Amino acid sequence: MNYLHDNVFLTTETAQALYHETAKKLPIIDFHTHLPQSEILADHRFENLWELWLKHDHYKWRLMRGCGIDEARITGDASPWEKFEAFASIMPLAVGNPVHHWAHLELKRVFNIDLILNSENAATIWDSANQQLSERSELSVQGLLESFNVELVCTTDDPTSDLTTHSNINNSEIFTKTYPTFRPDRFTANDPEAIHELGALVGYEISSHELLINALKERHDHFHENGCRLSDHGIPHMPDLDSDAFDILKNVARWNKQRGWTMQLHLGPQRNVNTAMSAITGRDSGFDTMGSWPQTASLIDALNALNEAGYLGKTIVYNLNPNESEAICCALQNFQNNTAKGLVQYGPAWWHMDHVRGIREQMDILTSLGAIGTSVGMLTDSRSFTSYVRHEYYRRLLCQYIGDAAEAGEMPNEPSTLHQLIADICYYNAKNYFNWSS
Repeated sequence: MNYLHDNVFLTTETAQALYHETAKKLPIIDFHTHLPQSEILADHRFENLWELWLKHDHYKWRLMRGCGIDEARITGDASPWEKFEAFASIMPLAVGNPVHHWAHLELKRVFNIDLILNSENAATIWDSANQQLSERSELSVQGLLESFNVELVCTTDDPTSDLTTHSNINNSEIFTKTYPTFRPDRFTANDPEAIHELGALVGYEISSHELLINALKERHDHFHENGCRLSDHGIPHMPDLDSDAFDILKNVARWNKQRGWTMQLHLGPQRNVNTAMSAITGRDSGFDTMGSWPQTASLIDALNALNEAGYLGKTIVYNLNPNESEAICCALQNFQNNTAKGLVQYGPAWWHMDHVRGIREQMDILTSLGAIGTSVGMLTDSRSFTSYVRHEYYRRLLCQYIGDAAEAGEMPNEPSTLHQLIADICYYNAKNYFNWSS
């Protein structure tokens, strides 16, 4: 089959060499995921392809809805086979979509199935994949992570989370290290239930903002003791500088810098926009979108305030709306310094932008306005243990971007330098930027 062939996206000899000789072989550090750590520890085995592919994947759910599939066969009470059959039926309508690319890369890499999924062959693929899930020991969770050469993953965790599972994983012989990420979104949103849960955990009533900061600091310390080296903040835009929400962010930034952590700012989502369906399906079910709020000015104000206070450390800014991508990347360059290469990162293409055009655009903007050689590469932002084909996807596009520019004379065509550049972006920059070893 010619679709997604061995040199897909690799349009020059230089690009092919960069990918096959360097990028393809490197381990994966996935520093932002939503993987369930309990399934890693238990070495969970999947009952069928629906559980592996569709049970938690809102990318696929959105696509199915757009192709007219009834909700019963997406998140409703239809059987696993009926849901998979519905997904297979819409594949011919979704050619060129990243979900189409990823699904077929997963069929190839995980199951050695070289068919283009559709209604006619859905049963054949379903039966073959399910049989392999049942019989092949390497298709357990730990086996999948090892087969994709995933060296380390970071999960996404509320400050009230029990981190025992992470500790048990990292004190075992499991191949993939699994560390938590401190995500205090419920507290910046002033969620009363979250504050009550935190108070019960720390052992005192949180009756003031000062006590909330104290309690979050206790949990930040606990996360550090359990290997955490990143905080994460998923917010529509940076809050006002005189707000309680920004005071939480400011304090987390202070603790992060003291501890050598990295702060991740995921800016721009407008969540649960279809309120009728969100009430039925719940959060994270495919009804979040690109927000259209202005981002750059409030981001600059926040970074400047953190910098003036001496709290601005390693920071990754992920932008969800391409309207301000160049402005945001340009703004970040004003806050770099000599404490790290790429101290303030223009983060990889994220969520609604991690398609071919979005990934290429992120690379081009960073190259034009910053230094692409400082990039910490790609992440999955996924709940799926087969989503590591997305790193292959990114690495192919990266090698195409660099290889094509080198052959066109737009970048120096020095093989050793180019291969090192690719190796750094795909693996070594992330390994050196984060601080898991201390």
